Amino acid sequence: MKKVMLCTAMLLLTCSLTTLVTEMREQTYRVGADVDAQGHITAVQVDPDVPASIAAVLASSVKQWQFIPAKINGRPVPAHTFIRTKLQALPNAGGQYDLRISFMGNGPRLDNRTPPRYPADALSRRQAAFLILDATVQPNGHLTDMKVSNKFEDWPVLPSFKVAVLTAAKQWHAIPEQVDGQPVATQLRIPFTFTISGQTYTTQQIRILREAAHMDAATADAKSAQPAIPLPSEQEVALDSPLHPSAVATIANAP
Repeated sequence: MKKVMLCTAMLLLTCSLTTLVTEMREQTYRVGADVDAQGHITAVQVDPDVPASIAAVLASSVKQWQFIPAKINGRPVPAHTFIRTKLQALPNAGGQYDLRISFMGNGPRLDNRTPPRYPADALSRRQAAFLILDATVQPNGHLTDMKVSNKFEDWPVLPSFKVAVLTAAKQWHAIPEQVDGQPVATQLRIPFTFTISGQTYTTQQIRILREAAHMDAATADAKSAQPAIPLPSEQEVALDSPLHPSAVATIANAP
């Protein structure tokens, strides 16, 4: 039964997901996870729009991971978080696909995340920008303490880029993490990439991007439309999540 489920998930994946490189396909999913006081994942919640066969593979794989338990006054307690996963279908020597599921991070869940508009003045000048939004997800799901900064100090950006990020983020809402059944505040760091089709970069900008790729482990194996110019990751990071992974090895040939 598991073999049939795996084959079905691979078929759905290879038919419906975005192609990143020749014949390799991948998709990211966010999975809710209940974690007990020992750090074991006891239950998961996959979005209802995910095909049932893929949801089953995600659930079975995620349950194999473990966390350092959340604590209150030094006492381990159950908690709830949202795990970002990457599901890949990789061609193998036998002409079939191997399925691989990787842990990408965990934290609160951002809902109705409408991306910021590309500023008109930046479009007319064909300017790119890489920004970082620091914000706090409050227990009620609101984002507060928002601050936008430039990812690269020596890459000047137009003020309209920062305005666009703040304007969009003020409309967002989040589902907070929970500790012992109570929602908690979590600090998020959210990167933003503003580029346009056929984007060109100066020699200095290319140097900045390549240096950043070497320093950022999250982008060390990233693949982009411009492989010679690696772009920074756009994954948000929870800076102070109450749950930290302890065993989240990539699962190959997922059950």
